[in-house]
Amino acid sequence: MSFWDGRRVLVTGGCGFVGSHVVEDLLRRGRDVKITVADNLKPGRRDNLPRDADLRVEVADLGDLDECRRICRGQDVVLNLAAKVGGVGYNAKHPGTMFHDNMRLSLNMLEAARLEGVERFLVVSSACVYPRDCTVPTPETEGFRDSPEATNDGYGWAKRMAEFQAMAYHREFGMKIAIARPYNGYGPRDHFDLENSHVIAALVRRVVEGQDPVLVWGDGSQTRAFLYVEDFARGLIEATEKYPECDPVNLGTDEEVPIKTLAETVLRVAGSKAKLKFDVSRPSGQPRRNCDTRKAREKFGFEARVTLEEGLAKTLEWYRAHQKTHA
Repeated sequence: MSFWDGRRVLVTGGCGFVGSHVVEDLLRRGRDVKITVADNLKPGRRDNLPRDADLRVEVADLGDLDECRRICRGQDVVLNLAAKVGGVGYNAKHPGTMFHDNMRLSLNMLEAARLEGVERFLVVSSACVYPRDCTVPTPETEGFRDSPEATNDGYGWAKRMAEFQAMAYHREFGMKIAIARPYNGYGPRDHFDLENSHVIAALVRRVVEGQDPVLVWGDGSQTRAFLYVEDFARGLIEATEKYPECDPVNLGTDEEVPIKTLAETVLRVAGSKAKLKFDVSRPSGQPRRNCDTRKAREKFGFEARVTLEEGLAKTLEWYRAHQKTHA
């Protein structure tokens, strides 16, 4: 018997990039699982969800506590994936917006879940909570050390405060809360607009559109470890099911690569002969970013399954089939 059998589960942001994959995974896991998706339903986002699935989809303003209470009412589990996200360029330009919008979402949703007696809650935090000079691979213990890396500090502080709120609610009200810190997600249904997207989505779009040379932000020396979206979704679900201990856990891979190598791999997998052009005037973020993955393995057996090359091939295939609607 699955933990999810017959559960009433709310997925906020469930029409989005990661949220839609979480919904698909839940549908495979739970017999008679009752899923409600809450989203702002921007044009095209409903198309991310399976057309034939038995889902309830609600349009909701999560900036309004009463709206949050309405969608939490009667739910057993809330997976709070709603967030305002952007790439390093957008985050660097809009720290106040990123802090305010994400803080409001997390404050309202956890309070609503408490007031409505929700049994279990997921806080989706971020690798952006970590400081620029963190140990690499980064252990969870450094999540509140110093300040978050400057180019992502508005978003990073909002995620830190969401974690603190969860810990405070756990201590005061005894809520069962999982806290996941995912690293650099990518894959089908990502955001592919060039100014606000993350690095893989931007590279995929530039390569598929035939850009030559292909623009890469920074000098290419910065390193990242990328988590394919299906692994990302599975990690969130398993953290909620198996480790609702209000104890932050990294979700990532051990496959750390320089951005230059990443860009070269995208070109090779795509069959492109284009050159690369590195723009050092653009922000590049932390010099290195990769997480210590031991805790997730020890606490709930999570390990990434999809290699970077496999994931890039799947992402390129999907974007080529959908570029007219996701450009």
